[in-house]
Amino acid sequence: MEYGERILFGERLRGKRNALGFTQEYVSEQIGITLRFYQMIERGEKSVSLDTLIRLSQTLSLSVDYLLFGNLPDSPGNPIAEILQRLSPEQREDAVKILTLYAKACGDS
Repeated sequence: MEYGERILFGERLRGKRNALGFTQEYVSEQIGITLRFYQMIERGEKSVSLDTLIRLSQTLSLSVDYLLFGNLPDSPGNPIAEILQRLSPEQREDAVKILTLYAKACGDS
C-alpha cells in the first residue's frame, strides 16, 4: 500500500471510529495492537496485516473493500448510497463527515 492509499485508509478508519464514538485506545484494544501502532495506522504511517485488517473490519463494522478502496456496497434504491457512489474517494470522505455532523446536530435537537 502506497503512502497516499494509507492516508485514505487511515481517514476512513478515523471517520468511522469517530462516528461510532470509539476512542483510539478502545479500537486498538479490540483488535489486539498497541495504541501507538493504531495511531500510526490512522496517520497513514503504517500498513496493516491481513489479520489486523479483518479485525478492524469487524470492530468498526466496515467492509474490507471500503477500508482498502473506499468502495461502498451496492444499495439499489438508496439515494444517498447512489450519490456517494458517483463521488471520488476523497469527496466521499468529505460527504461522510458532513452527514455525520448533520446527524449529530439532528440528534441534539
